[in-house]
Amino acid sequence: MKTFHTFLENDNIHHVRIAVSNLERSFAFWHDVFGYERDFDFPGPDGVVNWAIKSEGGGPSIVLWVDAARAADPPPYPLFSLSLPDEQAVYDLAAELDRLGLEHGELTTLGQAARVFAYDPDRNKIGCYVRHGYRRSAEDIRLRPLR
Repeated sequence: MKTFHTFLENDNIHHVRIAVSNLERSFAFWHDVFGYERDFDFPGPDGVVNWAIKSEGGGPSIVLWVDAARAADPPPYPLFSLSLPDEQAVYDLAAELDRLGLEHGELTTLGQAARVFAYDPDRNKIGCYVRHGYRRSAEDIRLRPLR
């Protein structure tokens, strides 16, 4: 007999919905930082009201959902976390956020891996962690302090 968990696969999230106050500004963040592209639009009675975006490189599909009231009060915890391939990618992401003048949390270690939190234009917190299974060697831990 199959149970529900046998149907789930790694990285098999259908989509994530994020409350935003401005579609263009939010899309620019996801496009410029993570390479997302517009997938399709959600029509409303007066035109497009929300956008679905996707990343060709992987990651969940995201629906940018205009809801100014919810966007004005984002939760203090990450909405979700993205997997990055290795520790260098975490450093590179933080450097790119700096280059773009975008706010982010401190680079930190969590056990054997590094992480950084990015903030979208509505201050939604996005966790960015080294993917499961990545392990630094004992030598790397000693010789490569977190920058």
